Amino acid sequence: MILSIRTKLFMAIFLACLLIAGGLGGILQYRLNRSFLDYLNEQENRSLTQLESRLVAVYEARDSWEELEQNPQLWISILLSAVRSSFFPVNGDKPGAEPPLPPLRERDRESGRMPPPRAHIAQRIERFVGRIVLLDAKREVVKGSSRLGVPDNLLELKSAGKTIGYLGMHRRQSLTEKVDVDFAERLQRTVWLVVLLLALPMAGLLSFLLARHLGKPIQALRNGTRQLTDGNYRLRMTPQGRDELGLLTRDFNQLAERLQQNETSRQQWIADIAHELRTPLAILRGEIEALQDGINQPDTATLASLHQEVSHLQRLVSDLYDLSMSDSGALSYHKETLDIVALLRETLTLHHTVLQEQGLQVQTQGLAQQAVLVQGDPQRLQQLFKNLLENSLRYTDKPGQLHISSQLQAESIELVFDDSPPGVPNEALPKLFERLFRVESSRNRATGGAGLGLSICRNIVDAHGGTISAAHAALGGLQIRVHLPLHR
Repeated sequence: MILSIRTKLFMAIFLACLLIAGGLGGILQYRLNRSFLDYLNEQENRSLTQLESRLVAVYEARDSWEELEQNPQLWISILLSAVRSSFFPVNGDKPGAEPPLPPLRERDRESGRMPPPRAHIAQRIERFVGRIVLLDAKREVVKGSSRLGVPDNLLELKSAGKTIGYLGMHRRQSLTEKVDVDFAERLQRTVWLVVLLLALPMAGLLSFLLARHLGKPIQALRNGTRQLTDGNYRLRMTPQGRDELGLLTRDFNQLAERLQQNETSRQQWIADIAHELRTPLAILRGEIEALQDGINQPDTATLASLHQEVSHLQRLVSDLYDLSMSDSGALSYHKETLDIVALLRETLTLHHTVLQEQGLQVQTQGLAQQAVLVQGDPQRLQQLFKNLLENSLRYTDKPGQLHISSQLQAESIELVFDDSPPGVPNEALPKLFERLFRVESSRNRATGGAGLGLSICRNIVDAHGGTISAAHAALGGLQIRVHLPLHR
């Protein structure tokens, strides 16, 4: 059985609410028991106040405790009277007032005895009396049991300013009388009944609402993910809140946007490649059919045209191969410590004749005379410079200019390539390094470019830990800036 995330959230929240309700119920039960026990101890402490005046009066009658020692019945009578006044006060009684006695039965009237209390009252009185201790001025036990020792809190008894004794009582440590235990158990049952009848439904309702609130965006994300897998990259979701689920929704939208961009780029990539391959192939087919039909003769001009289209196809396939190898990480780089400025001069020397024939005047400025060492692959870096030179050759009006400069920085070297018009619109600058991108208004395919050279340059620079960017040149054309880290 597979549980949904909403069900799991409901169970987790419900169990948490149950634990909290159970903990609160346990704490409340404990506090009720302690409070009830404190209440009983307080009631019994009132008896000590009632006893104080009576015991002082007994002592003053003989100036000693002899009467209590000789008449045990007097001690019991005093205790019972105090107990009754403390445990069973009449409404309207003032503190210290004499409490009324319960009605006497006929035989009690004849014998002059106090009426016997009910069983639970007798049990309470017996336990209460057994915990009271009367001490004389020397702290010797006069009445009461010394089995439990001397109570902690003693009430000092005074007569005419002189201490005549001490009265103490051992506090209850637990509920012992059946009536008290039954009352405490009824309180406990009431507490747990409230928990069951009130806390459980509220916990269930709260858990359901929270689980639905938290599960709704998760379910929406799940449905959105299914649509993404089906190819609906235009789907966007509305973020709810600023918590983790809201951030996850925003990340989902960014993912969908990136997938849509990649899909658009893929479709454009396929269309551009088909177009780039179709054009030279169509030219080749027309030339060959013209030769077959005898329209053209296999002379030098015809063969040169065929060779030009084959060379264009070869460059296109070679560039596509380099890009695919770079994307898959299979393009090998054999890095070594080299002088980047010397490598740039060597590349310029190799292309000096072509640059002159195409009417592109190259000027260098600030190229360091001392060695500028970087860690790189000389073949790939030479390919980088070659592509940048060919980009200027293809897209610069003739005669044109190319200005190359360098600037040595603390941890890198910056190489700047500025060429003459035509320039590039602002909106096209960020796209120059995309594959098969060309600025059709000025830098078009008629000059022979397929829009892959700068993409290969970016891959080479990235592989060397550098950066490459495009901007408007001071000469009116395009400026390419290359940053490469120095070797340390």
